[in-house]
Amino acid sequence: MLSEDKLQIDPTEFAMTIIRNTQKEPKTTNTQFIKQQLTLYLETYYLIKDFNHLEISQMDQMKQKQISELFDKILSGRFQP
Repeated sequence: MLSEDKLQIDPTEFAMTIIRNTQKEPKTTNTQFIKQQLTLYLETYYLIKDFNHLEISQMDQMKQKQISELFDKILSGRFQP
C-alpha cells in the first residue's frame, strides 16, 4: 500500500455525524442527553484519532485480524443511536 492510499478520517466530522444522528429518548432529561452526546462525541473523536494514527504508523504491518477487531470496535453497538 502506498502512502497516498492511506485512509484518513476526519475525527471531528465523523464524531459530529454520529451525534447528529442520535435522538433524545422521551424519558431522558436534557442534561442526561447532553452528557450522553458529549461522551459519544469524545469516544468517537478519540477512537478515530487512534485509527488514523494506526493507519499512518502501522496499517501496512497490521494483520487482518487486528484490522477486523478495530472495525468491530468502531461499529459496535456502543455507537448505534
